[in-house]
Amino acid sequence: MTTLLLVLMAAGCETTDSSLQAAGKTEAYITGFHDGRHSGMKEAGNYLEHMVKDTQRFETETDYREGWLAGEEEGIRMQQQADAAVGSAAGYQITKDANKSVKRDIEKAGKEATQNIDTDSLKNLK
Repeated sequence: MTTLLLVLMAAGCETTDSSLQAAGKTEAYITGFHDGRHSGMKEAGNYLEHMVKDTQRFETETDYREGWLAGEEEGIRMQQQADAAVGSAAGYQITKDANKSVKRDIEKAGKEATQNIDTDSLKNLK
């Protein structure tokens, strides 16, 4: 978790309210952007995030909808970057299957973790 936060902070790719305001975006856009970013991170596999979407505003307010879609895209990109960085740091490959669920090469990680340990005596513990 700490690694993920450090990666996100170091990446500096997160859009801020002040940058959105400076670009002339409305409060509805900014709210939609934040909701979409949380949703995008959830869609990309972050189990700590949650889907956030005000469906009534999404259907009726153009600024909220455009902000939500832009935020969703950024959230997906941020989560993919974080997954790649965490996977590299942990020393094993993270891949996405057809259902976009995260799979880790557990067997490889286990072999690497025990490569210098004599496990012969463990075989007698059946």
